[in-house]
Amino acid sequence: MKAYSRKLDLEGTEVHEITLENRAGMKVTALDFGCIITGIYAPDRHGNFKNVVLSYENPDDYLSNPAYFGALIGRTSGRIKDGTFTLSGETFNLALNYGTNSGQGGREGFDKKRYSFSVNTSESMAAMVFRRTSPHLEEGYPGNLQIAVSYSLSEENVFKISYKAVSDSDTIVNLTNHSYFNLSGDFSRSIENHLLMIASDHYAELDDTSAPTGKLIETKGTPFDFNSMKEIGRDIADEDSQLFIGKGYDHPFVLKEGTGVKARLWDRETGRFMEISTDNRALVLYSQNYAQGQVIAGGFTLPERVSAALEVQRLPIGKDGIFLEDSILKQGETFRSNTEYRFGIL
Repeated sequence: MKAYSRKLDLEGTEVHEITLENRAGMKVTALDFGCIITGIYAPDRHGNFKNVVLSYENPDDYLSNPAYFGALIGRTSGRIKDGTFTLSGETFNLALNYGTNSGQGGREGFDKKRYSFSVNTSESMAAMVFRRTSPHLEEGYPGNLQIAVSYSLSEENVFKISYKAVSDSDTIVNLTNHSYFNLSGDFSRSIENHLLMIASDHYAELDDTSAPTGKLIETKGTPFDFNSMKEIGRDIADEDSQLFIGKGYDHPFVLKEGTGVKARLWDRETGRFMEISTDNRALVLYSQNYAQGQVIAGGFTLPERVSAALEVQRLPIGKDGIFLEDSILKQGETFRSNTEYRFGIL
């Protein structure tokens, strides 16, 4: 196992890109800016390695990164209805950077911060660990929050993300990673042909601002039923009001309890698959419903629906503080979360 880094100059800002590599040739690359994952290089059935996550052609674009390619999202992920919450009898107001809501940690969330980092290797694993303290009232959130984010890679082609956070006062935390996947490695190909399984009996209904209403809807018999593998695009044009709100899938799924694989993504053409196991309660499926104009690796402008984000997290905070309990971190307690992505060939 190997771990190494190189320096990048992003418009005068010195940034490190760290690489983990196993003996089979699989690699994961990430920046100490925003903990941004810039590459996951996995083999296809012919042994060809390609980057299966969206990345920019020009690394300078990671400084703005409006679609959060590969980024750490925090202190909270998803939208917070009306940008306000009440905790321990005190009301906190956040930036309204998503219309009438606050989203993805605010105007300058964890995706826009610098982190210290360390690397370590063993015979079976290589890891990079990022650390930072988010000060009290940064983006409106209470408490000085110490965070550590670990990205590790095993010899078995398992990529693992582990989060740890401690606050000196009650606060809210809901961390995720916002990588966009296309297992073909060809980001001109539609993601609608990928097959997807999500182990979920309910998804969170969204209002017309894409914030949760508090209602959980059964997936069975709806376009949101991914309990058996099906193409992402099979039902995406269905006349369902929830699909209309997001222009496709942009919804939190409540994951079934218990251990085991919670989601599986497969590209039949290359044979690559990815299995997700996690101790989190929810997974947000975003079918990249907008063409945002970024120039991505390969030198072409990003079209819509050529990737999918699978954001493993707590449920976002909706109307009247619904699901707030999922995100509360008490003073002195430790927030922990682990997610594994196992890559293989079928």
